[in-house]
Amino acid sequence: MSSIPFRTPIPVEVLQSDDQMLQIRDRSVYSKILLRERRGGRISEEIGVEYGGSRLRTDGTLICGSRPGEWTLYNASPDVGRILETVKTYSERAVIVDLTHGRALISLEGSCVRNLLEKICNIDFSDEMVPDGASFSASVGTISCDLIRSDSDTTMFLLACERSSGEYLFRVLADAGKEFGLNVPSQLDLH
Repeated sequence: MSSIPFRTPIPVEVLQSDDQMLQIRDRSVYSKILLRERRGGRISEEIGVEYGGSRLRTDGTLICGSRPGEWTLYNASPDVGRILETVKTYSERAVIVDLTHGRALISLEGSCVRNLLEKICNIDFSDEMVPDGASFSASVGTISCDLIRSDSDTTMFLLACERSSGEYLFRVLADAGKEFGLNVPSQLDLH
């Protein structure tokens, strides 16, 4: 666990359209923990999340089945130590890695999010193909991302990528969002 204060790679916290039907928000400060099952670890039933799915724990931690035998945990709290405590029981059967400083995290929220993503990603984002709770990996604007659909009052996707690609991904999403009324300051223009 690092004692270095977290610094986001993304230059603005939130962008939104005037009608508030689209928001792009920097969530990079979230705690991000990788849990990778060791050979013979057999923890998937205990975790209760299948590959390709996700669930929200009562403590606010979103557990995502990122890959077979691998889960990523996201929590709005920047207190990584508290989140690590909740998974230490798996330490003999899994590799546990704090990814907080190494990953950027962005949320897309609103009624036109699926249309925006379909402009820059070759996935069908319809409800039938990507239901609430889906977790998968894809190239978004040429950046390799983990995507999680986690609806609340509206459609929401979380996109996680390598920290070094975070600002570029944010700019790509902002550029694609202009068509949907997103207000983008000139310093974030791609062109």
